[in-house]
Amino acid sequence: MDRGYSCINCDKYNTKAKTLNQYIETYVGGVYYMHFKYSGILNIVFVTLMYGVGLPYLFPTAVAALVILYYTEKALLYYSYRQPPTYDQRLSNFVIRMMLGAPVLMLFFGYWMLSSKQLISNEYLSPRECGNDPELSQHTMGDVFSSYGW
Repeated sequence: MDRGYSCINCDKYNTKAKTLNQYIETYVGGVYYMHFKYSGILNIVFVTLMYGVGLPYLFPTAVAALVILYYTEKALLYYSYRQPPTYDQRLSNFVIRMMLGAPVLMLFFGYWMLSSKQLISNEYLSPRECGNDPELSQHTMGDVFSSYGW
């Protein structure tokens, strides 16, 4: 019912909307913007493929995120949004061309992660008693002063 609707005399309905279009506009859903949906999908795919080699947990997380996104968007299209405008193939083809760059990024970042000695081995780490202890390094105060010419 319209905000301000009343049924004092049930033969005559009172509402704040003056026209039928104003009344319909009150309860119609928002506009469906396809480019925002595609940007969310591209974000999930690119982040997963860029860092997935080093963080394999991203792959099942991305699948879950895409499945949840699919079902929520489908439900919102049926029950909340207005009828979406007709889109042509240009936007879909552009998104598909953009996704072709994601495996290339996966190759470069995957090679970097798998060849980095700091990411693979623990020989660069030193044990600490507490998490708040400062990290130990091989630097001394003499090194600091000599770098400034003192």
